[in-house]
Amino acid sequence: MSDSKIARPDKFRILIIGRANAGKTTILRAVCGAEGEPDVYDQNGNKIITSPKTTRSAIRTTLRTIRARLSREKPHPTGGKDSILSPSPLRGEHNIEYPLMFRGSPGFVFHDSRGFESGAVEELELAQKFIQNKANLGSMRNQLHAIWYCFSADSNRFMTAADKVFFDTIDTGTVPVIAIFTKFDALDAAAFSALSDQGVPFAEAQRRAPDHAREQFDQNLLPLIKQLAHPPRAVVCLRNMHNKGSQGAIKKAASELIESTGAALDDSALKVLLVQAQCVNVELCMKAAVNSGVITKAAQGAIQADPATFNPLQEKLIREIFQWFPYIWVYNKVTFCIICQLNIT
Repeated sequence: MSDSKIARPDKFRILIIGRANAGKTTILRAVCGAEGEPDVYDQNGNKIITSPKTTRSAIRTTLRTIRARLSREKPHPTGGKDSILSPSPLRGEHNIEYPLMFRGSPGFVFHDSRGFESGAVEELELAQKFIQNKANLGSMRNQLHAIWYCFSADSNRFMTAADKVFFDTIDTGTVPVIAIFTKFDALDAAAFSALSDQGVPFAEAQRRAPDHAREQFDQNLLPLIKQLAHPPRAVVCLRNMHNKGSQGAIKKAASELIESTGAALDDSALKVLLVQAQCVNVELCMKAAVNSGVITKAAQGAIQADPATFNPLQEKLIREIFQWFPYIWVYNKVTFCIICQLNIT
């Protein structure tokens, strides 16, 4: 099987938008199965060497650690380390055009927008220009494929006036916007209190709080989101992603985000590209392959065909299945035929 027939996947490009503490770095690490910071590149593909923390920043980190020890509290969850996606000396001059990539997940390319503050139009205009420029590119290689717009659920206001301006004035065209509400578990306390006020026993209120929080969100906030001029294609609520001890919850949240993004895509080739880009959850590859219908279609064709033509159909089936698994390729048709013969005999 030659590379000309099944090409290796290109990169899936995502613009992630959100203010500080919206959980953007946590999301990217979870989706890419990575730790640490992504590499930053300029528009020519040259890697940018991020500057180390300044002496003042290092002193602040040391003081935070000392105060935490004296008060017998845990240090800052990031250990005082600034993220590239947060305003800091490590990040350097912010540029939405600069791609971010994790070494262990080369299938994704990210661009970062710092979010929009009320009255500040510069960042909004930069994001709008970036989206329009990427949409006008002829090659799918450099086009923008999806936008992840992050909101922090532990904020007093889910959506600011500046956020509303984005959804009311910027038409992203075929590029789907996925609204991501991070730290959704922060709403559990209010949901628990509401259930307790209704006379629900303590243990049951604790158990039902997460579902009740989502029900209240769907009832009170989701209708407002759908009324926006250009509402997001999908809404994803992520919880417990800040707890490194809950790897199962983190993986589940990342999988939900990938699935919701895939469902929002109109182009079937981009759906394949997205699933290929993520390499931390093989179940998503299997599910996407099954949901695509290629297995059923090829199997039905094999049943209805003449037995003499079964092997070519079997080859087609394997070709179409393996396109969802970018790390499993059969390059040599002779080898493929030998495998088929061994299976038959």
